[in-house]
Amino acid sequence: MKKLCHISSRKIFFPFCLTLGIAFTSCADWFENKVSMDLSKKPADLSSLVVPKEKITQLDAPAQIYVSQSDSNSTINIAWEPVNHAASYYLERAISKVKDSSGNFLVPPEEDFEAVPLSTIYGTQYTDTILSNPSYLNEEYDYAFFYRVAAENQRLNCEMSTFTVSEAAYLLSPAKNVTATAGEFDDRIEVKWNKVLNAKSYDIYRSPVSDGSSAIKIGNIPANLNWFTNSISESDQGTLFYYYIIAKTTRGSSVQSPIALGFAKKEGAPSKVTNVRVTNGRGTTTNKITISWDGTSGLNYEVKRFSSKDSTFTAVATVRAGEETSCEDTKGLKPGVFYYYKVLAFTGEDENIILGPLSDSGPESGADAAEGFILSPPTDISISKNPLEPDKCSIKFLAPAGSANCGFNTEVTKAKHDYINYTYIIEYSDTENGTFHTLLSISETSLTPREGGYLELPVAQTKNYYRITTKNPDNDEMSNPSEICAPAPFAAQNVSASKALYIPNAIANANGVFPVKLTWDPPFSSNPANSETIGGYHIYRSTKPDTGFKKITENPVTTTSYTDNCETFKSGIFYYYKVLSLNTFGQGANYSESASGYGALTADQYMREYNKTVLASQSKLKLMHKPSDLDKLGSESVRGAICGTLSYNAKTSGLGARILMHYTNYAEYYAPDGTNQNYYFFLNGDTNTSASMDASGTMDGTVTCEGMYPGYVRYDNLQIKGGGAAGGTYIIFRQGFPNEEHVNWKVGEEGK
Repeated sequence: MKKLCHISSRKIFFPFCLTLGIAFTSCADWFENKVSMDLSKKPADLSSLVVPKEKITQLDAPAQIYVSQSDSNSTINIAWEPVNHAASYYLERAISKVKDSSGNFLVPPEEDFEAVPLSTIYGTQYTDTILSNPSYLNEEYDYAFFYRVAAENQRLNCEMSTFTVSEAAYLLSPAKNVTATAGEFDDRIEVKWNKVLNAKSYDIYRSPVSDGSSAIKIGNIPANLNWFTNSISESDQGTLFYYYIIAKTTRGSSVQSPIALGFAKKEGAPSKVTNVRVTNGRGTTTNKITISWDGTSGLNYEVKRFSSKDSTFTAVATVRAGEETSCEDTKGLKPGVFYYYKVLAFTGEDENIILGPLSDSGPESGADAAEGFILSPPTDISISKNPLEPDKCSIKFLAPAGSANCGFNTEVTKAKHDYINYTYIIEYSDTENGTFHTLLSISETSLTPREGGYLELPVAQTKNYYRITTKNPDNDEMSNPSEICAPAPFAAQNVSASKALYIPNAIANANGVFPVKLTWDPPFSSNPANSETIGGYHIYRSTKPDTGFKKITENPVTTTSYTDNCETFKSGIFYYYKVLSLNTFGQGANYSESASGYGALTADQYMREYNKTVLASQSKLKLMHKPSDLDKLGSESVRGAICGTLSYNAKTSGLGARILMHYTNYAEYYAPDGTNQNYYFFLNGDTNTSASMDASGTMDGTVTCEGMYPGYVRYDNLQIKGGGAAGGTYIIFRQGFPNEEHVNWKVGEEGK
């Protein structure tokens, strides 16, 4: 009797017992314990080795993602449902600042999502630190945060799941618009504030000093109330107190709110000041706001200010008796901020001061409020060149405070309805630091209003650099110039992403995949006069050709090539890239066309991916899987799922056996680029086995591979001993690589 042995590319041999004049009752027991390719392991069932278990091509997405809403003043907690077979999860975050008509935050577009600091998470929860030093001045309290999570498992070589997107998450906001009565009552001070989302209660604190230090807690009220009455004794009348609020939830507390000044009226206090008004400083000046009021002879006055950004009072001026009942505020006035003024009268000096009540001139007074703002230039300027006429461009910007088109005008300004029809002076320069010249002067009524408070000049001459100044036509006052801006460059051209490219000195990731190299050409202009000034490029990547792109460069790339060393690259996946051209200010608007690419494989990983086609082809053969060894002799041919054939021929050869397996234009899988036009592995060649009477022998043959990963696999160095593979290597060549590489015969047996 002799035994035919054949080793497939995954080192599986197929023994046969042939009767040559000597009768055996059964030889099954004799060869079954030699089926395993690693003789140190227990016997394996032949069919389980030939036909692999069902492969997972893509993990399921997490069923649901949960986010905290107003649980913490600095962090957001995220948790999600576990996914079968997931080894880790990939988490991204995007910020939303825009609400719909119902007041709900809009989900940001896919390209706005970026990885959290610890993007790969080995669990089903994560705490995202939004603020390291939280303060009531942080704008993040006015935003919503959206998260999306995907499951991944690098060991399975399967595609990451699709993303599951969360609802809006929020930080626990501090109480806003905190106010306290100042001289309104003689027996109490009433404190009010805006309610805080999801608050359960409020702690009220009072301090004797303006910075809120040495404060003591004076009350706690349920969240359905947003006011508190602090009873004041006669001895404390006229004493200044400073109040702040802490919002409480079941999980945490807010940061301290802005501080509100309050005091109870003392006997003999002056009357409330009336007719407090801004007489110069509603878009009429650039560095001061003038406040006036109706005065009374013999009284002193204290002028205080707060703003649309901070409700804490700032002392502006003290006006003594006999002086004019007006003052100028020049203290750190900022563009785009609305300021409110209140005035109180007082008599006496030092410890004998008696304060009158604060005037009714805040936002609660509507059109009668003493509100001011400085003349400001436009902000958020963007300049887009016309691709059909590069010497023409459009200019878009946010309208400044006081414009009827301003998106952040206050309710007071809307009530006053004293909008200014600004004129905008658009200037240009050939160099960033050069002299600016007037390009044009245009009235606001000649511009096109756009959503979100923007104004647009549809057609202007294209220049290298721009800045815009706002002019108030009522007094010819000019704002400071805007920040310098430049046109967004056209898109990069001829973007190319490498496919299985050998990159010298490159290092493969843990999945056995090498980097992808991107190259492109700068934006092209046929007219040298319209050549682009490029400040760099940002690179975006996705696993889809049209959506899901995310920025992968932290800093702009200043050359026209980029090597993407992605830790999560996987075999058999196309990655899509876009390049965003930037001007010298890091601004860009025009993305390139997408280009697809993928990294080359290590020799070991190449063998594993190649084997997917080989194993699928062998599973279709019938003779080699017959239960009777004599029935395994013969010839047959099977077809690939896409095209081509695998032929099988097993026969005796002298005192041994010879098994021939030949691939002709064989393809089992399409490359996963969604086109069904390209092959994953397209095989031609032979995998043959020669065995002697003692079940020892060798393999020979070469299979050439086309498709995603061109190259070849040689079997000439594999050894068979005792009916099983017992040594040797596959010889792998990957197109473009300088040399062949040897792969241990056990590669692919991991986990058995």
